[in-house]
Amino acid sequence: MRNRSTSLRASSRCFAFLLFLSQLSALSSQLFAPPTGRAEATAKGGTITLETGEIAGAKFTLARPVHWNARLLLLAHGLRDADRPLDADFSPALLSYRTFLDEGWIVAATSYRRNGVIIADAIADLDALRDYLAQKFGAADRVLIEGESMGGLIATLMAEREPAEPRLYHGAIAIGATLSVQEAGSSGAITLQPRLPLLFLSNQSELSAPTAYVSAKIFRENAELRPALFRVARDGHVNLNQPERLAALRALNAWLDRGRVALPSPAAGADFFDTTVSPPPQLSQVITHPDARGFDARVLELSHHYGNVVLNAQPTDLSAIGVAQQQWLQLTVRGATYRVRLGHDSTSVKRGEWVIFPNADGFVWLARNFADAAGTARLTVGDVVSLRRYDDPK
Repeated sequence: MRNRSTSLRASSRCFAFLLFLSQLSALSSQLFAPPTGRAEATAKGGTITLETGEIAGAKFTLARPVHWNARLLLLAHGLRDADRPLDADFSPALLSYRTFLDEGWIVAATSYRRNGVIIADAIADLDALRDYLAQKFGAADRVLIEGESMGGLIATLMAEREPAEPRLYHGAIAIGATLSVQEAGSSGAITLQPRLPLLFLSNQSELSAPTAYVSAKIFRENAELRPALFRVARDGHVNLNQPERLAALRALNAWLDRGRVALPSPAAGADFFDTTVSPPPQLSQVITHPDARGFDARVLELSHHYGNVVLNAQPTDLSAIGVAQQQWLQLTVRGATYRVRLGHDSTSVKRGEWVIFPNADGFVWLARNFADAAGTARLTVGDVVSLRRYDDPK
């Protein structure tokens, strides 16, 4: 599983980018790929139009409802390996995005112009997407940025560089943001001076960096712009479910509507508000082996960017076959076997090793730390895998 990120101090929009905008009409045939679109139904029975295209080498996907409410949600993705294809996909069916689409928002994502460690150019690509949407649909009353992993860092930097006027963005959510590393060749750094409402959403195992940010001394003098921190009481990196994401988006909008007083209050002595939404328990879906030492599970979902796999097994299925934390299991797929460790998150194993751990929806992730689990085992959705405990727990 890729859990890498980077950091860079965002600079003001550069002259070259302004020149690009001023020459947009003359260069449109070279910079913009012809957009394509298709219609899909929303949860409330309406329709949305999915449009794809390309701006200056960066692919984009946008979903828009029939009646737009003049609000935009822009998505900034995390680090992807350089050898992966550029992809701006996102699922409008996910609860947080579906809810906003049902309310009239446009939701849009960019692939960035390249994969790998990309910060300054990623910010320029988000700016270009925002400007494209403004030219095509008109000025937006509210523009939010939601970034995760490296994208969370990007969202933070965009919040720090945002000028008071003209206001291009209005709020940002940084999910699982890593704030302590730098992009190669850059001397920039986090400034701890956001100029718009900034909300961090983080798993409990990654709280240290956002906690240090929100508790910085500078915010004692300007409490209104002190970033908010929402914690999810679950280990992992961006190991969140849709209700938790939606709660953060709702809170950011409330902050913009009514001021920081609209945010929920942290527990006494805490720097964060707990926004954990535990999935409800459900019946086992695996097929237990006759000797009760293993089970067969089915692949529910694949992350084609990172090669991680969601199985329909639950943590209780693993304890039922006698596997405890940090013990190893045998994974069998099409006659090939792999050694997999039960952990709390992907960092429970060394680089390249296999790991299985609980996800935010009550099932489990099967992954390789900094490697491609799905590609290694040639897994596809619907495949059946076998997991068995070893006789010797060591």
